[in-house]
Amino acid sequence: MKRQLAAVLAADICDYSRLMGEDSEAMLRALRRLRAEVFGPNIASHHGRIVKSMGDGWIVLFSSAVDAVSSAMRVQDRLAEGAHPDEPEIIMRVGVHMGDVVEEEDDVFGDGVNVAARLEQASAPGSIVVSEAVYGSLDGTLRPSFDDGGAWELKNIERPVRVWVRGEIPEATTASRTNSDGLKIAVVPVATADDRHEVQELAHAITGDVTMYLDATMWMSAAVTQSKKDAKYVLEAFLRSSGDRLRLDVQLIDANNKVWLKTKFDGKLANIFDWQDLVSEEMSGQALRTIFDAEQARLDSTAKTELTASDHALQAALALELCDPQSLERTLDHTVSALEIEPDRADAISIGLIAFQSCASVGYSDLCDQYRKHAEVWLKAFDRLNAHDPISQMSVAFAARLEGSMSASDNRRFLEKVLRTSSLDYVTLAFCGWGFAFLGLPEQALDCLRRALRLGRHTPWRLIILGGLGQAYLQLGQFEKAIDVCGEGLAISTKYTALYRQTAAAYAQLGDMEKAQAAIAEVLWQMPDDTISAVRMRSGYQDNPATRLYFDGLRMAGLPE
Repeated sequence: MKRQLAAVLAADICDYSRLMGEDSEAMLRALRRLRAEVFGPNIASHHGRIVKSMGDGWIVLFSSAVDAVSSAMRVQDRLAEGAHPDEPEIIMRVGVHMGDVVEEEDDVFGDGVNVAARLEQASAPGSIVVSEAVYGSLDGTLRPSFDDGGAWELKNIERPVRVWVRGEIPEATTASRTNSDGLKIAVVPVATADDRHEVQELAHAITGDVTMYLDATMWMSAAVTQSKKDAKYVLEAFLRSSGDRLRLDVQLIDANNKVWLKTKFDGKLANIFDWQDLVSEEMSGQALRTIFDAEQARLDSTAKTELTASDHALQAALALELCDPQSLERTLDHTVSALEIEPDRADAISIGLIAFQSCASVGYSDLCDQYRKHAEVWLKAFDRLNAHDPISQMSVAFAARLEGSMSASDNRRFLEKVLRTSSLDYVTLAFCGWGFAFLGLPEQALDCLRRALRLGRHTPWRLIILGGLGQAYLQLGQFEKAIDVCGEGLAISTKYTALYRQTAAAYAQLGDMEKAQAAIAEVLWQMPDDTISAVRMRSGYQDNPATRLYFDGLRMAGLPE
């Protein structure tokens, strides 16, 4: 399995079935000409790679958004010149998105593929539609070719996608963001005085990456723009260079021009791709942490009676930081308050179910009893709201699995499907990671959780991510790493008992029974009635060699059966 960040071009022939039905031989000649003279050579000249061909459509990967868009424009221009006299006219739709892509055997999937395909399907014949992430990576020679298409609601894509269109803009697809009251972030294109192509391209790539990461985060929307109008926060950066040396100066300001973050990143041009990934993730993470801290300060200074539904939903998410009973109760309480104001608010319902199921998984039975009726109402609400966001879907699936109505194989397929549609949001990654750990699939869990930590290290969800990592390392038999990760988490909170259980199991597997028993003593001090069977039942752990390492370790450490 190969993962990469790529510019994805999705192309499709309009009215293919009708054209084949009218004159199949002429249509086949036209297709051969298209592949040999237009599509194939153009893709190759722009360093693209066809990874999937469906007869009437293609998925093509590029390392550069500029190459993907340039190729799309040349293909459409060639087709606009007209058809061969004896062949039907071929008209194509094209969508381009920059996102995470996974290649496995003969298939390709991921956020990049899903969004590009949906953009293509929603576009008008003969047009090219690119996402904001792609548009932000284009230079001044390509941008004028595109008009602002606004935000489009796309089928099975959680958030509306800001698009730019070359050609006709279908009125039916335009829509405002569903989270219109969320945190709006303006990402100013990274500027540089260096006219070298690789430096200019790096600036565009960082702009696109950071926007993509921020926009994939729950409770906020991000867009590349020079305008600061209506944005609550503005992220700016300037890329300086001297020979092989690079320095990116970054600052985050609010609508009143107050500076909340000012930092810099140094690197070398020889290591440009790795540095781009590192800087984009670290820049996004620090921005998220700063924004959440600023919002927490604002919420703390606001009377509860003056909080909006959006405020309560955000406060519910931020309160999860310590994963202790008090934090989870605050999350559930704010969820109830948000839904009293807006009963159909899907983001609040999602976060409330996450908190409730966390209570169930960790073993906080009193909180489960207190909020069980609310959770039942929230689950039913998803059917009424037809919510398709990944967190909503995972909440429903987790409940179904614990009830026994979803098999392990179905749950695995479900998690893989969720990752294909939302592989950039650290919350989704964290809970998919935990889901794989419950199934005893530590390699898949580790893939999700490592990426979640890179994107969410500076966010309130760090502790939950570290807990998942500890479980994944433990199931892989990497006991020292499990202990180190749990230690990092316990430095944040000593009340997240999952970390003590994992520490105990890891030390027991290493033969250090004194430290193992000390960790179990902490668990039983906080949860006197905890047992191995209770841990297994409330999280739905599968019984396989990977999970047995955990439960055998707990048994050796002295946790009662």
